[in-house]
Amino acid sequence: MSASRPLVIGGIASLLLSGCLGVSSEIVSPTPSSLRIALFNVMELSAAKLAAVDATGAGTDPQLLAVAQIIQAIRPQVLVLQEIDLPQAPDGSVVGDAAANARRFADAYLARGPKALEFPHAFAAPTSTGVLTGLDLNGDGHVATPADRGERRHGDDCFGYGVYPGQYSMAVLSRLPLAAGELRSFQRLLWKDLPGHHLPADFYAPAARDLLRLSSKSHWDLPVQVGDRRIHLLISHPTPPAFDGPEDRNGRRNFDEIRLWRLYLDGEPSLVDDQGGRGGYGSDDPFVVIGDLNASPFAADTLYDGRTAISQLLEHPRVQDTGSVCISQGGLAHGGGVPGPPSWPEQNTAEFLGGRRVDYVLPSKELQVLGGGVHWPAEDQDPAAHARAKAASDHHLVWVDVALPPPR
Repeated sequence: MSASRPLVIGGIASLLLSGCLGVSSEIVSPTPSSLRIALFNVMELSAAKLAAVDATGAGTDPQLLAVAQIIQAIRPQVLVLQEIDLPQAPDGSVVGDAAANARRFADAYLARGPKALEFPHAFAAPTSTGVLTGLDLNGDGHVATPADRGERRHGDDCFGYGVYPGQYSMAVLSRLPLAAGELRSFQRLLWKDLPGHHLPADFYAPAARDLLRLSSKSHWDLPVQVGDRRIHLLISHPTPPAFDGPEDRNGRRNFDEIRLWRLYLDGEPSLVDDQGGRGGYGSDDPFVVIGDLNASPFAADTLYDGRTAISQLLEHPRVQDTGSVCISQGGLAHGGGVPGPPSWPEQNTAEFLGGRRVDYVLPSKELQVLGGGVHWPAEDQDPAAHARAKAASDHHLVWVDVALPPPR
C-alpha cells in the first residue's frame, strides 16, 4: 500500500460520492499537450475471434466489438493489449508475431464506425507462453510434447503457461512512432540469475533450475517517440500467483517478475537483456510501468522480503502510484460501495475474486499526471456501458494522462 494513499482519502471519497469519476460514456479526449497511455487485458484476443469478419472485412465478434467500442471511447495515443494471441497456421504452428494480430484487430474493429481510431504503429516481440521446455516442470511425471496442445499439462511444462504457442501474448498499438530498434527485452533471463531471487528451494530439478526463465511472457523496455523526446514503456504480464501448491512457485515467480522492474529501475549492474546489453535503466527519459501485473496491494498470501509483490513498485522512489486517479464507480459498486480503506474498491480493475486491483499504469515521477481512470461504469448509472464493459473482458481498461515532457 502506497504511503501517499491516506493523503487522498477525502478527495477520492468526494469524487466517488459526487459521481465525478470521468468514467462514464462521455470521456474527455487527450489534449495536444498531453499523452494518454492505456492498458487493456482483453481476455484472449485470439486468431479465431479475429477470423469473424463480414464481407467488407469489418469484425463481427461480439466480445471484440465491445472491446473496440471501449477503446474508441477512451481514445488513447498508446495502447498496450494483453492476452492477444500470436497468429496460428491450421496445424497450430506460429506464423508471425502478436503485432500482426494487433494490426488485424485495429483494421477490422478500431478503424471502423463513427468513432474510428487509427493506430499506424504496432509492435510485439517474442514471449515465452506456450513454448515447451522439454522438461517435466510441474513434477507430474509427464514431459509435455506438441501432441498435448490444448491441455493444461502442455502449459505446465512451458516457459510461460499456454496450452498452445503464443497464447496470452501482448502487443502495443500506437499513434506515435515506436523506437523498436532500441528495445530492451528480458524474455530469456534465467530465474536463477535474478539477484535475490525466490526460486523454491526443492521443487524444481537441477535441469529445470538451469533452464527456467524468469519472465512468463517477457519484459519490454520500449521507447515511444514524443516529438523530440521519448517515454519508455516498461511492459510485462507476470504469472498469476495461483494454480500451484505449497511451494508457491507461481507466487514466488510473480514476486520476482515484478522484482525485475524494481532492480531495473535501481540500475542493477548484473542484469543482461536479450540483446546483450548489461545493467538497469540507464536513460534520463521518463518511463511508464504498464501491465496486468497480477498483483494486488492486499495480497498478503504472497509476502516475500516482508512485503507484497506490487509494493516493490508502488513504493519505489522513482514511481508514482496512480491509484488516486485510476478509479471507477463500477469498481466501487462491485466491491461493496464503501470507498477508501481498508480495501479501496474504487481502485479495482478486475472483477474476479470479488474485485482486485491488478492492472497498472505507473508513470515515473518526472511526468505530471493530469488524470486517468478505469473504464468500469456502474450498472445503475449507465446500464449499456456497464454491460459492454462486462462483455469485453473480466479486466477493465485503465488509462493515465500525462503532460508531455518539455523539449530537450
